[in-house]
Amino acid sequence: MKPSIKVATCGICTAISVVLLFFGGVIYIFAYVVPIVLGLLMMMLKKTLKTSSAVSVYIATSILSFMIVPDKETVLLYIMFFGYYPIIKASLDKIKPKFLSVIVKILLFNVSLVAIELICVYVFGIPFFEDGAFSISLLILFAVLMNFLFAMYEYMLKYSLILYERKLEKRVLKILKGKI
Repeated sequence: MKPSIKVATCGICTAISVVLLFFGGVIYIFAYVVPIVLGLLMMMLKKTLKTSSAVSVYIATSILSFMIVPDKETVLLYIMFFGYYPIIKASLDKIKPKFLSVIVKILLFNVSLVAIELICVYVFGIPFFEDGAFSISLLILFAVLMNFLFAMYEYMLKYSLILYERKLEKRVLKILKGKI
């Protein structure tokens, strides 16, 4: 594949990512959905164009969206976990024994989640709870639900990659090589 096609594809993916992150703040649930969907894009880029292209798109999207996107929570979710996790997932899957790999992934997710929330509250002044009232039970519920979301994300990445390899990758490569 020509380098110019790789650069153009990375540029288009970066632009799409920034626009989606921008619109992620329009409806609150999209603040969580958009970074997850963009993680799938990173997975496809890594598989099709190699890791360096996915990392380039991740870095460019992170910088541009941090400057442009008003919803910083959405941007932080992308930057601090969902944007790079699909890129490093294969390396984490190689950790033996398997349970250690799972523990590292869960620990990485939870540390990222805590860092995101702390940055939102103490740097950007975004309250964790809308009314500003602190509730330990809501905090625990949030942590449990986010870990459930991570488990579903892990499952989705695994099977989306299989689906992509079997059904879409050949078509995408054919389009990128100009053999439509």
